[in-house]
Amino acid sequence: MSTSHKHPKGSDSAKKILEHAHRGLELMAEYQPAAMGASHAFMREAMKPGALSHKQKELLALGMAIVLRCHYCIVMHVRSCKAAGVTLQEVMETCSVAIMMGGGPALTYTAEVERAANLVYLDAEGELID
Repeated sequence: MSTSHKHPKGSDSAKKILEHAHRGLELMAEYQPAAMGASHAFMREAMKPGALSHKQKELLALGMAIVLRCHYCIVMHVRSCKAAGVTLQEVMETCSVAIMMGGGPALTYTAEVERAANLVYLDAEGELID
């Protein structure tokens, strides 16, 4: 994703993936509130800065999502990376490491990263958001 030209804005599919993921979380919270509360508490604790910064942990989570080929996790962690101050270049370098570890299947999931990145890193005109 070169910054020298405009990119298409995030697709509806990336937005729908986020909606579907959140609906799944809401459904589980409705039917299994204790389990979801414990799960969220664990996730919050795991992502707290420690020896690794929150930013580093988001990049790790994104890389793992790519290798595990979870399009829901990819979209959510690209969004979380942006919120944590991760640059688009750092996202793409994370993709390279994920491909190194996950091979061809991980490479194909960079398309999911692009859709998510276009959604959260670009404005309505396709320009990179600072």
